[in-house]
Amino acid sequence: MKQTKRFLAVVLCMLLMLTPLATVAETVHAASPQTVKVKLDKKTGKRYGYDANNQKVTNNWGVTSSGFRYYFNKNGAAYQADKDTVGKYGILMKKIGTKYYGFDVNGHTVQGIRVGSPNIYDIPKLYYFNPKTGAVDTKKTTLYRKYAATSTLGKLNNASKIKKVLGKYKKCTISKSNTCMLDGNGKDVTYTYDYVQLNVVRPTGKGSSAEVVASITVRR
Repeated sequence: MKQTKRFLAVVLCMLLMLTPLATVAETVHAASPQTVKVKLDKKTGKRYGYDANNQKVTNNWGVTSSGFRYYFNKNGAAYQADKDTVGKYGILMKKIGTKYYGFDVNGHTVQGIRVGSPNIYDIPKLYYFNPKTGAVDTKKTTLYRKYAATSTLGKLNNASKIKKVLGKYKKCTISKSNTCMLDGNGKDVTYTYDYVQLNVVRPTGKGSSAEVVASITVRR
């Protein structure tokens, strides 16, 4: 009988020890972005977010009533791309936590395929940003980079896959002169999309084949 009581006492003690841990685990969760009002400082061109109490938001995410998502740094300024540096359709990439995000010239988080670089000294590359979270999707980025890889003399990369991913283009421009690729047997073609440009070579002449990828760049 004494052994039974002792066993029950040990079990009860263990349950009491585990209870606070279970409670903590339930309350820990990722906070949703708070609703903010964004104000533009016309002198500096920077944007700042303010919460419901008109307090400046720092080191945190914020979303406007229109659904635009921002991240505000320690000084309260939103991350945003510099138009003079990367152009109207370029992006600024920042690592927040363990993931990379992209921000346009208005400070909005970007989605889908964009061209940019985490380091201003690196050559801009294709990235795919998750439409829901805004974070870089590494698997799709790797896959789409393969689709958009520059053709070489040893390996021509058919442009059909990346064109399918990019969808409907806004404009198509065909060069008058012959390309410098494929021994000059083709035309340079540029497909312009909302934020990027796909440059391909369209072979001409006898035995010509499908378009091949030359490069993918920020829209000009």
